[in-house]
Amino acid sequence: MSDTFIPFKAKKYLAIAKEPVFVGTGGYRIGRVDNTIVRDPATNLPKIPGSTISGNARYYSWLSYKSEGMNLNLGCSKGKKTEEQDPCGECPVCLTYGFVKDKKAHSGLAYFSDARILFFPVSTMIGTVWLTSDEILKEFVETGGDEISVENNSFLYSQSLESSLPKNDEGKKFLNFGWIMLKASNSINPEIWKIKKDIENDEITDLSGVLNRVGTRICVVSKDVFHHIVNSNLETRTSVSINPITGAAESGALFTYEALPRGAVFILDVTYENPSNYMKDESIEIVIGTVEKGFKLFSSLGIGGMGTRGFGKIEIIDNWLGEKEYLEKLKEFIGKLNNNLNELETKISKIKQEIEDEQDNKKKEELIKEKNKLEKEKQDIEEKKSLWIEYVEKVKKQKEADVNNENEILDILKEILSSSREANNE
Repeated sequence: MSDTFIPFKAKKYLAIAKEPVFVGTGGYRIGRVDNTIVRDPATNLPKIPGSTISGNARYYSWLSYKSEGMNLNLGCSKGKKTEEQDPCGECPVCLTYGFVKDKKAHSGLAYFSDARILFFPVSTMIGTVWLTSDEILKEFVETGGDEISVENNSFLYSQSLESSLPKNDEGKKFLNFGWIMLKASNSINPEIWKIKKDIENDEITDLSGVLNRVGTRICVVSKDVFHHIVNSNLETRTSVSINPITGAAESGALFTYEALPRGAVFILDVTYENPSNYMKDESIEIVIGTVEKGFKLFSSLGIGGMGTRGFGKIEIIDNWLGEKEYLEKLKEFIGKLNNNLNELETKISKIKQEIEDEQDNKKKEELIKEKNKLEKEKQDIEEKKSLWIEYVEKVKKQKEADVNNENEILDILKEILSSSREANNE
């Protein structure tokens, strides 16, 4: 990578729901369901708030580092005092997501947007298709040679769907999207589509990974129709509380709720600020790597509510920051810590000599204060270095164990092939 300083890096991510996703508004609402999900007030379309993504990412990043052997306390997972444990303020989780510790605080360096719908799965008479709108494509997607212009009573469709579309008595193609019937307009080629860059150094995810998942079964409708179709095709469920004594349903305990369906595709972006902006030695790749460690657990632990009822699992689709690249940057960072410690040691030795030589008591007191300040700074750096070195040692042991395991498997495979050759020779 280039050594050119960059103050921040923006990166777009795509996500696909592996299970229905419920991020509730809290409390009950008057409407077709009791518990509604969060919607964008401007478009009335469901979304996953950035606060939900950030909170889950922080906890999962903490879990990931913890599982890899880093010595983190519970306060680091929250960014504030928890059960008498303060956040350390030095670990990658505190650096990335921010913390409050006594009178010391620092804002996070990762800024999360809301996850908005890019493609929405809808059941039709030819199977599931993934729907989007002209407005969404205009905002997020470069459509190449495809002209995205669609009227309220029609839709655009992928070329791969052309032979499947039903025809009416007049030979015109049409398709139902849930309860609404629209006429086919022109075909499109999603295979050539790309995610737009907002700025020059914007890092984006290849759209082909998502299109391969949905089989390029893409249709486009107008923005005026899209929100009606989406809100009419959300997954709705009914639950009831059970009396543990009688085993029967509790009276008046029936409630309904809605969720974004499995297969919904979202787009979100995260802006990573460079720690150097705040005179910190860590590289921006450590911030990115920390968030992406958390993202990788979204597909297993999920986000939002009702996770124990089969909700919330989403898969973030991206070309992740490579482990080798992450460790290279970590190596550079630890090298900087060593240099800082050497410089501080030199300064402390020098100031100690000045204290011994100084005759003026007032100046001596000032020098002692300066020495104490430098020693505190040195202690903080040593604690930070110790945290990372312990982490690296445990990662190294895990890698060595993985290599030994691979070698054992390789030996077994060699024995199988060897015994097979001996049997053939006999």
